[in-house]
Amino acid sequence: MNFEGKALVSVSDADMVSSAYVDGKLGEKEGRDAISLIPLTGNYKDWKAYETFASNSVAGPPCSVAVSPEGKYAFVVETFTPPSEGGTTFNDLSIGRLLSVFDIGNPRNPKLLETKDIGERPVGVSVSPNGDWLAIGYYSNGNKNLGLIPFKNSRLGEVYTFTIPNVDPETAANEIDWHPSGQYLAAVMQNSNQIAFMKVDLSKGKPIVEGYGNVVGTGKYPMKGDFTPNGNHYITTCLYWGPDVDGTWIEAPRGQLNSIRFDSSPDDGKILHSNISTAEAGISPEGFSISNDGTLLVTTNLERSYLPYESKSAEPRITWYSSLSLLSIDKKTGKLGHIGDYYFQGVLPEAAVFDASDNYLAVAVFDSFDDSRKGSRIDFWRVVKQAGETPFLVNTNHNVPVARGVHSMVLIK
Repeated sequence: MNFEGKALVSVSDADMVSSAYVDGKLGEKEGRDAISLIPLTGNYKDWKAYETFASNSVAGPPCSVAVSPEGKYAFVVETFTPPSEGGTTFNDLSIGRLLSVFDIGNPRNPKLLETKDIGERPVGVSVSPNGDWLAIGYYSNGNKNLGLIPFKNSRLGEVYTFTIPNVDPETAANEIDWHPSGQYLAAVMQNSNQIAFMKVDLSKGKPIVEGYGNVVGTGKYPMKGDFTPNGNHYITTCLYWGPDVDGTWIEAPRGQLNSIRFDSSPDDGKILHSNISTAEAGISPEGFSISNDGTLLVTTNLERSYLPYESKSAEPRITWYSSLSLLSIDKKTGKLGHIGDYYFQGVLPEAAVFDASDNYLAVAVFDSFDDSRKGSRIDFWRVVKQAGETPFLVNTNHNVPVARGVHSMVLIK
């Protein structure tokens, strides 16, 4: 296996088992929250994770960790704190407020550099293309659902918070993504089924944020988004969760991807972002990754793998598997095409990332149905692309153990 890149960086929430989403019971604690680094050097059979404590939570979108462009620093948001002493239920978790910075220049020895109070319940972090600014999305922070923080000389600066323009100011911003140019931001507005675009001026010290063009409606319950590598389109997953679904998310139907044309250079001066395409994915496609060449996309589908099964009879709606969905992207038009679904044994896979060659895929798997196996794992898949044939995925059956509860992951290329 020739998985290309310098290191995989993931975070794990050790405070709860996957079935806590259903019954609120945190379950037996297994270790501590962690950031894990897997150096991708030498024989892949010898790869292992190097870990240190990093407070984080799976109860949010799978974008809790980001790395600087050169791969020297990692940033982790704390959406919920670890439970109070003796706490056994989800209600024993407190709202998080922290951003942690780690020196990962030596991936075998990650070191905490700094923690900072950045406001109430941050759910996502992303780094500007030049590495000088961090963008934070907030689930609940009054009416300030966007944060921008300078990062210079290995230190965090002042936290600037904003109300995202043109949307309900108290709507959760699940994720904030940087356009490849560094001039624009996209915000996934989960509770209003919208994507909001902004222009940001970082040249004057204090950032200036203004709405950029129209807000775009999406399918129900958008979770995570990303710009295509060329910056021409913005793609988001839609989970179709909600109060009109039995169990809020348990009986959700198959999910959807939305592709939006991003209008960075309007011919007539009028900015118009527009829905271009939708495509089907598996059930609850929380995470996804776009290939580096911008032609393929893979979603990680929870299915109903997280339902309780420890009792004498498992929850009858459980699926004893999770899945990946492979989709094509037309780089010019943004049109999406569903290629296929690929099922595997595993619980709550929330994140995936293509390797630098686009020939392999790493998948973060929260837990296993085999209770004798402790911790989480990073699975490796092969992306098969033969001339004139439809691409497909093959599980290599190789994996690397990480701390239990892995849910967000990025690649240092």
